[in-house]
Amino acid sequence: MKQNVLMRIGQVFFYALMAVCVVLIVIFYLNTGNINPDDPKIKQMSDLGPILNYLLVWAYILVGIAIVFSIGFPLFNMASNPKKGLKTLISVVLLAVVFFVAYQLGDDTILQIAGYNGKDNVASTLKLTDMGIYAMYALIAGSILAVLYSSISKLFK
Repeated sequence: MKQNVLMRIGQVFFYALMAVCVVLIVIFYLNTGNINPDDPKIKQMSDLGPILNYLLVWAYILVGIAIVFSIGFPLFNMASNPKKGLKTLISVVLLAVVFFVAYQLGDDTILQIAGYNGKDNVASTLKLTDMGIYAMYALIAGSILAVLYSSISKLFK
């Protein structure tokens, strides 16, 4: 009974999110009909500005919801089943190790780019960018290895 109620609430929540997305997309495309393609790009962007702001805020809200659920559900599962919670905790620690190692591998040397004097060419930004790239490489390699391992292990069972 409780499971059915939670599933129903989840479905309603999902459909509500989808409805807001569809409404915003329809409003966006209705507003693009008012744009004159002969106007300069800056004028076209300023005409679309308000709806783009709404879409950006909605994207932030969706990311926030995803973060809350991706952190909240594992915490709830850890509290309800401590043995599985230990596995989750180990995976979080391994992820933190991957990011730590990737951060240590990152290079913070200022780039010498001809004609570019932008504000993002600073050591901390470059180090974080390298961390993201190296972490992505490691996580992609890990996922490929996991898929290969699961496929090969099924052959021997």
